[in-house]
Amino acid sequence: MEKIRTIITQDAEVDDQNSLRHILLYANDIEIQGIIQTSSVFHWIGQRGTQGPEDKPDYDNVYRWTGTAWMNEVIDNYESVYENLICHDKNYPTPHYLRSIIKVGNIGYPGEMDNPTEGSKLIKERILDDDLRTLYIQVWGGTNTIARALFDIEQEYKDSSCWQDLKNKIEKKVVITACGEQDNTYRDYIAEVYPNIQFVKCLQMKSYGYAWNMMPEGNSKENLKADFFKKNILHHGALLDKYATWADGQYYEGEPERCQFGVNKELMKNWWGIKAGMGEHVHYDFLSEGDSPTYFCLFPWGLRGLENFSYGSLSGRFEKDNSLKNSKGELLNYWNPVDDAYTDIHGKTVYTESMWGYVEHIQNDFAARANWCISNINDEQPPVVEIEESKDFLVTKGQEIQFHLKMQENVDYFIKYYQDASSYKKCIDTHINNNVISINLPTDLKNKDQLHFIIEGKNKDKHRLARFAQIIFTVNE
Repeated sequence: MEKIRTIITQDAEVDDQNSLRHILLYANDIEIQGIIQTSSVFHWIGQRGTQGPEDKPDYDNVYRWTGTAWMNEVIDNYESVYENLICHDKNYPTPHYLRSIIKVGNIGYPGEMDNPTEGSKLIKERILDDDLRTLYIQVWGGTNTIARALFDIEQEYKDSSCWQDLKNKIEKKVVITACGEQDNTYRDYIAEVYPNIQFVKCLQMKSYGYAWNMMPEGNSKENLKADFFKKNILHHGALLDKYATWADGQYYEGEPERCQFGVNKELMKNWWGIKAGMGEHVHYDFLSEGDSPTYFCLFPWGLRGLENFSYGSLSGRFEKDNSLKNSKGELLNYWNPVDDAYTDIHGKTVYTESMWGYVEHIQNDFAARANWCISNINDEQPPVVEIEESKDFLVTKGQEIQFHLKMQENVDYFIKYYQDASSYKKCIDTHINNNVISINLPTDLKNKDQLHFIIEGKNKDKHRLARFAQIIFTVNE
């Protein structure tokens, strides 16, 4: 399978640092081509003589700035566990390679794209390379360093005869997965010049950010609580020793007291999220990885969200906003998250962030990878969920469809009709008998209806690792 390639841009907030430690455990599965620090509306180094809005701190002063050395410190920690990691998969990149792709981008103030930087140059190089794979650029801070790279390309080529073809190629090649818009450069520049670049707003802050305590009870929520972290994540080698949790004693460079969740224990019961209903915490509760949904969708776990973000992925399900245009009236390729049904521990079905049902599996897998950091014994691998026939079927209404699993030992299999992603909004009966999956299609289906089915395989080992197959039926009457 061809590896997904990606560039990370981040503003160094503590949850970004958590996200980097986490994604490095999956650097064997995806190809990380850049780790770039940028600014955002929450973090900047300051640029002398630059005025900010009246309601913001002056842009010529430092604001919640952690420095940039921390990125290499994380890779030092990765190097400490690297020999164990490659016992599980030889495809983990070397620490030397990871250090070579660490760059500082545009960090002066929110939206700063005044000059080319080492970070913007790396992005420009990757956009213009001959690699035919999609380039997924993650945004954990502002889009300004990406915008600077795209601006430099425009300035270099806009007067040439190849500009329109090149712009079309870039708009097809680049996909931005973003934790929202943390500066103005997407709206003010990228959307104006490159409106067809796909921008996926991977905001799932209640599922995997500071607000997770607001979510419905169930296995996903249990796997974010302190007991899970104490047992499975913390004290699992140097890479995770500095993974930040609530009241763990860690001090965050550059942050004010109201954001010192590691050392200011009073915040557990009196932090800024209390007023918004985000709840109290105990020592070692999950803090946040609010930006990680920008890369969970890239994991090759069998879901098909990268074919079409409306199909859903580990990062949730998204729909294109057909109302959003730039100042020229051009429709933007902008995708928003949507809710899915979730059945809580009490059997109540509610609509909530569409990522929430996968957090249980993400955390179990995180725990298994954490164990790889401290053990060279390769004793647990995730299942592979494969179908003997195809992942796509043309069907007719009222038809009974059967297809077959390539079953593995020590794996439990489940199937569900993914109603939220499907055009047919009623229930459909599904059955698994040994390796045979049977689906009885309703008689009131319409031509071109699209039906999604998720097959989950979960191993019976310690961490109950899960993988998926997503089967799509298209009605052809």
